[in-house]
Amino acid sequence: MAQTEPLAFGAPQRRDAILEAVAFTARRLVETSDWRLAVGDVLRRLGEAAQVSRTHILENHPDALGRAASSQRFEWCAPGITSQMDNPELQNEPWAPVFADWAQRLEGGEPVAAETGSLPIGQRRHLEEQGTRRICLVPVMAGNNWWGTIGFDDCVERRDWDPAEIDALVAAAGILGAAIERQRAEQQVTETEIRYRALIEHTPLVTYEEVVPEGVAASAAFIYISPQVRGLLGYEPELWRTEGFWSQILHPDDLSAIDAASEQAITTGEQYRQDYRFVAADGHTVWVHDEAQLVTSPGAWPQRWHGALLDITDRKDAEQQLEHIRARLQAIVDNTPVLIYAEPTDEDSEDLFLSPQVERMLGWTADEWLEADEFWLEHIHPDDLDMVRELDGRGEDTFEDFVCEYRFRHKDGHWVWLRDHAVVVFDDTGHPSHWQGCMIDITQRKRMERALRQTEMRFRTLVEHMPAVTYVEGLVPREVDFYISPQVERIFGYTAEEWRTTEDFWWHHVHPDDLEAVSTEDERTNRTGKPVMMEYRFRAADGSYRWVHDEAVLVHDEDGGPSFWQGFLLDITERREAEEQLARALQVERDAAQRLRETDEMKDTFLQAVSHDLRTPLAAILGLAVTLGRDDLELDPVEGRELAVRIAQNARKLQRLVTDLLDLDRLARGLLEPARQPIELGGLLRSIVENTELLGDHPVEVSVAPQPLIAALDGAKLERIVENLLANAARHTPKDTPVWVRAVRRSDGVLLSVEDAGPGVPSGERATIFEAFRQGSDAPTHSPGIGVGLTLVARFAELHGGRAWVEDREGGGAAFRVLLPDGDLGTAWREDVG
Repeated sequence: MAQTEPLAFGAPQRRDAILEAVAFTARRLVETSDWRLAVGDVLRRLGEAAQVSRTHILENHPDALGRAASSQRFEWCAPGITSQMDNPELQNEPWAPVFADWAQRLEGGEPVAAETGSLPIGQRRHLEEQGTRRICLVPVMAGNNWWGTIGFDDCVERRDWDPAEIDALVAAAGILGAAIERQRAEQQVTETEIRYRALIEHTPLVTYEEVVPEGVAASAAFIYISPQVRGLLGYEPELWRTEGFWSQILHPDDLSAIDAASEQAITTGEQYRQDYRFVAADGHTVWVHDEAQLVTSPGAWPQRWHGALLDITDRKDAEQQLEHIRARLQAIVDNTPVLIYAEPTDEDSEDLFLSPQVERMLGWTADEWLEADEFWLEHIHPDDLDMVRELDGRGEDTFEDFVCEYRFRHKDGHWVWLRDHAVVVFDDTGHPSHWQGCMIDITQRKRMERALRQTEMRFRTLVEHMPAVTYVEGLVPREVDFYISPQVERIFGYTAEEWRTTEDFWWHHVHPDDLEAVSTEDERTNRTGKPVMMEYRFRAADGSYRWVHDEAVLVHDEDGGPSFWQGFLLDITERREAEEQLARALQVERDAAQRLRETDEMKDTFLQAVSHDLRTPLAAILGLAVTLGRDDLELDPVEGRELAVRIAQNARKLQRLVTDLLDLDRLARGLLEPARQPIELGGLLRSIVENTELLGDHPVEVSVAPQPLIAALDGAKLERIVENLLANAARHTPKDTPVWVRAVRRSDGVLLSVEDAGPGVPSGERATIFEAFRQGSDAPTHSPGIGVGLTLVARFAELHGGRAWVEDREGGGAAFRVLLPDGDLGTAWREDVG
C-alpha cells in the first residue's frame, strides 16, 4: 500500500481561493443543465485556486475483462504543462494491482495525497512518466457509488496540502457528484417517460381517456387518445377532443347497444366491454373491441373512462368467413361419398351423428342404426369382428387413432368393405369429447387388390424361377425404389435384403479392373437413356468373381418421363471361362507353332554353325595328320612338333565344342549342380588368362580386389565362364583390342567383369544375347560360332544363384558382368581362416 505524507498546512490565501472556486463550482453546476458543459471552467478555477500544474477528472468503468478501471475524461493544464489527454495509459487503466490501495481508500470516500518520490516503484514510475511530483486525488461520489476522481497534479515544485484545502476540494467533488447524480436521475425520468410513451403509442391498441357528462353518454369528450387512431380510422387525434365527434363516426346500427352497455357499466361500476363498428375517414367499416374502466366511484360526476380500442375487423371477417365455411362444410358432409360420423366418448350418451350417406352406402337409415345398441358390431363380418373389437378397445383405452379395414353387412345381405378412420377430439379442458371419423367404401379397391395380388403372384413366380437375377432401380438410388429377385442369393451368395439395404453395394463388388469401364457405361446410359448392356466381373460372397451379363432398359411413365431402370443379371462365368480356355488353347497353339518355327530356324542355324565349327578343326586335324603320315615328305623335328601342336589345338577346339553342347544339354535337364570349394580368384583368373589360346593378339589385364579374394565357387564352371567371355571378346573385337578381367567382392557375392574396348553390344540385342544359338549382329562371317558360349555363361551363373548381363563400358566398348553369390561353404571357410 502506498504511504502518503502527513498533510501540511498551506497558505491561508490559497485556501480562501479554493473556497471561492468551490462556490463558483456550485453556482456553475446549478446553472447548467449538463454538468459536462461546465466542467472545463470548474477544473480551471479549481486548478488556479489550488495553484497546481494540472487538474483532471477520471471516470470509473469496468475494462474488457470486467476489472475496475478508469479513463481520463477532462483536463485543465497550467501554461507550459504537457497535456495527458492523449496518454493511452490513462485510458481503460485498471486500478489493480498498482493502485489497488488507492482505489480502496477512494471508494470509501477518503482522499489520497502523496509525494511521487515516496511511493512504491510501480506507482512512482507511473506518475513520473506523467511528470507529476505530487498528487492529490479526491473521490467523486454519485449517490452512494464511487463515480470517479478529481486529480490535482504538481509538476513544477513540491508542495504540501493543507487539510482545509483538501476539505474544500472534497466539497467541490461532492458538488460535482451531486450534479452528476441529478443529471442521471433526470435522464432516467426522461427515458422512462419516453419508454412509456413508446409503449403506449406503438402497441396495436388505441388507448384513450374520456370524460362522460352526467346522463349524456353520447356527448362524451376525449381528453387523450393515442396516435394509433390515425392509422386505425384515418382521423387526427385532435378531432376526438371535439364534443360528440365519437358518436358521429359510430355505425348507426350499433349506437343503441353502445349506449345501453355504457349505462350499465356506469351504474354498476363493471368493466365496459363491447364490439361495435366505426365508419373510417375513407368510408370503410372498422370493427373494434372496446374495453374501459371508470376511474371514479359509481355516481360521482364527472366520470372518466380509461380504455383501449383494438381493431378486430380481421377477426369479424374471419368469423363471417367461418360461417360461410361452416355452411360449405355442412354441404360437403351432406353430399360427400364418404360416411361421416361423430360418436361421444361417454358410453352413456346417445348423441351419435351419422351423415345421410349411410343409407346410400349401406342401405340402412340413420334412425335404424340408432335404434339398436350394438348395431355396428352386430353387422361386422364374423372373420373381422375380433380384430375390430381389439382395435376399438385399444382406442378407448389410449385414445389413439382408430384405423381399420373390415367387412360390413349391407341391408340387402351382401358384404361391403369399409375403411374406418376415427380420431378423438378433445374439449377446451383437454378431456376427450367425442370420436370423429369417416367410413369409405373400399369394396372395389379390395377387388382390384385381390386381382393385383394374383397377377403379382404369377409375375413373382415367373421372375423368381428364371435363371437370371431381375432387378428394378430408381433413377436416384434409394432403398425404397430398389428390388432384386431372390436368385441373387443362390448365384452370388448375398441376400436380397443385404443388397438392398447396403449403400453402394453394387459398386463395392465390381472387379477393380472393370470398374472404370462399368462407370463409363453407367454414366453414358444415365445421360442418354439408352439401354444398358455390359459384361463385368462381380465378387460373390465366397470371395470369388463371377462374370455377369448386365442388361437393362429405362422404363418411362405415362407422361413419357423416365421412371426407373428394369433389367437382369445373368451369370456367364462358365461361358467366359470356356472362352478364356479357348483363347488360352489358341494362344498355346500359336506359341507352340512359334516355338516350332524358332526351333526350326535354330536347327538350321545350329547345323550350319556346328557343321562349320566341326569341319574346320577336323579338316585341319586331317590335313596335318596326312602331312605327318606322308612317306615322301621329310620334316625336321621342329616342324613335326609344330604340326603336332596345331593338331592338338584343333582337337581341343572340338573338345570344347562338344563339352559346351553336352553341358548345355545337362543344364537343360537339370543334371548339373555346382561343386563349391574355396577358391582364390586372383590366382585362378591369372592362370586362365595365361593358359588360354582364345585371345590371340588381344592384350589382357587382370585385377582382383581385395587381394586375396577367396570365395566358395565351382572352379571348373568359373573357368568355363571366363574362357567363354574371353573367346566372345576376341571373336567380336578387332585385333589388339584391350581386354580387362576384374573381380571384386560385394555384399551379395562376387562380381566378375570382362570388359573390352571394342564396338560394344547394341542395346536391342542385350536381352537376347545370352539365349542359345543366338549370334550378335557383328558376328564374324568367317567364323560365326554356334552361339552357346554366352548361354553357358548365363546358365553357370544361374547355377550358382546369380545372373549375367552386358552393359556399356565407361569409355566405350562392352562390359560383361557375372554376379556369383558366395555359398555358405565359402562364408564358413572365410570365417575359419579369418
